[in-house]
This record gives sequence, C-alpha cells and structure tokens, in this order.
Amino acid sequence: MKKCLGSSSFDTRERIDCHVHLIAFDRKKHGSFYRGADRKDFLYTAGRIFYGFHRKMPFCEMDEAYADLLARMVRESRYCDRVVLLANDGLYDERGRLDPRTECVVSNDWTARVVKRYPDVFLFGASIHPNRKDALEELEKCFREGAVCVKWIPPSQNIDPSDIRYVPFYENMLKHGLVLLSHTGYEHSLSTTNQHLGDPERLRLPLELGLTVVAAHSGASGWYHPVEYFPNFLRLLEKFDNLFGDSAAFTSPERFTYRKWILSSEFIREKIIQGTDFPTPPLPILWAGTLGFRKALKIQFMRNIFDQDYLAKKEAGFPEEHFRKGHDIFLKGKP
Repeated sequence: MKKCLGSSSFDTRERIDCHVHLIAFDRKKHGSFYRGADRKDFLYTAGRIFYGFHRKMPFCEMDEAYADLLARMVRESRYCDRVVLLANDGLYDERGRLDPRTECVVSNDWTARVVKRYPDVFLFGASIHPNRKDALEELEKCFREGAVCVKWIPPSQNIDPSDIRYVPFYENMLKHGLVLLSHTGYEHSLSTTNQHLGDPERLRLPLELGLTVVAAHSGASGWYHPVEYFPNFLRLLEKFDNLFGDSAAFTSPERFTYRKWILSSEFIREKIIQGTDFPTPPLPILWAGTLGFRKALKIQFMRNIFDQDYLAKKEAGFPEEHFRKGHDIFLKGKP
C-alpha cells in the first residue's frame, strides 16, 4: 500500500483511478482493432513518440508493450494504487450484429488477460453493448472473470441508457454488484452517431432500478459545445444517492474550466471520484491561473502521468477523499 505523502493519517482504502483505457490493435490474437488507417497510424505513431515503441513493432507486440508500460507506470506512481482498466465494445445494430461503422474494439477477453497478468495494479472494466445477441452471456462471463464495472460510450456506441429493453441487462448487473461507468457529455476521441446520448438524464432508468452509476466526465460537455449537460448531471446528483461522477480529462482543453464548478460545494466534491482518461495526457499548465505558472509547469514535466494528474488536482483543491472514494464504489464487498 502506497501512503499519500502529506496525509496526517493512514487510510487503508486504495487510491483508484476509475477511468483508464486499454489500447490494442491486433485483431487475430487479441480480438481488438481500430478501423481506419489514419487513426491507427496516429495512435501507432504516438506510441512510438511518447512511449518508445519500436518503429516496426507488430501490432501484437505493441499491445503487449502498452499493457506492460501501463502496469509499470501505475507501480511507479506515488499517488495511484490501482486503475480500472477499460475494454471498449463496438457499435451494434438493432438485430445484435456488429455495425461496420465500428471504429474501435478492445475486447473483454484481452482486457481480462491483461488484468490477470497484473492483478496488483489493474481492475477489470468490461464493455458490453446491450444490443449484442449474447449480451447477458457476455455479462456473466465478464463477472466470472472479475469485472467490477461495465463501461459505455453512448454517443459512439449508439446506446440509449434510457431504453427499457435494457432492463434485464441492468437487473443482471445489479445482481452481480457491477457498476455502470457511462460516458456523459460530448465525446471527443471517437467518432459518434448521436452526441445527445451523452445526456446524463438518460441514466435515470438504471438509477431508478438501483444500479450504482458513475457518470464519466460528470456530464461536462466541453466549454465550446452548443448544449451543456453539466446542469442535468447536478440535478440527478441531488436526487440519486447511487449516482457519482468522475474527474476524467478535467485537465484537458475541453474540460479544464469545470474545476471551479466541481469544487463549488462540499456536496458535489463528495460525489466526484478520481479518473484520468489515460492515455489522454493531463495538462496541468491549463490550471496555471490557479496553481501558479511555476508550480503548473513543474507538475507538467513530471515523468509519471498518474502523479501529474493527482498533484494538479490536489494543488487545485480536490480533497484526498476524491482519490479514495473509488475504493468504496468499485471494491465494496470485494476482497
């Protein structure tokens, strides 16, 4: 257990980053892919530049290298104990077939294998589209593999969380104690079918059924978008004790302005948990007005991204409970 420096007492709860993406390219060995040469080339090039991957490294080796590097980064972090490692399911049509528009799939099988390889630093975040013909079977399998949550990106996966056809899926999640981690606000990384599916209000159905829901990005649309969903998130937060938000990508160009709203009241602060949205890089320099330019610059050039994000948020006023509360949500009742 890594003790938070500067803390006056030892808290046995782990500091969990609930929002970390696994990236994978190899379809044959890992059941994962990125559609479109431009995006694949961009991610592949970024991996070489930022993480030192070899220029001619095959996709299967790059998948392995990314997983190994991520595990090492969490182990070396002073302020992050474990992360929820997220798979990413595809887009499915009404008949339960994989839609050819699917841009990205990171399979549950590969994600579970990586988590089993590094159980000291990874928790399994499954991704299951409820339109899949085998959705309930896949849910059971992922639960047996140790999943702690199901992750959705509704604007990209074309999932409407308010669809009553998903009630059996929610009920099975509830039976197994799984958390729903659902993207809210506008999606900025993957192509989308309908940005309005990121409205937190669409999470009312699973909340009413009693499911624990974490609204990824806390409903923050991004400061330049025409529709702001953050107020909808706040209204739901007041009504449902089983709703939480995360702070993923709060130091990104799209969402860095939301810090003041999250920290504006004790009630809101207590309902937001730590997330980075790795490999999206944190940009503490965007909070220079709050941190001071020299401190922001110093944090920006730290080697460990998880420590960057922690220190930026801590110095900006996020309480220690923000980093610990994920343990209560994802590991409650688990050994």
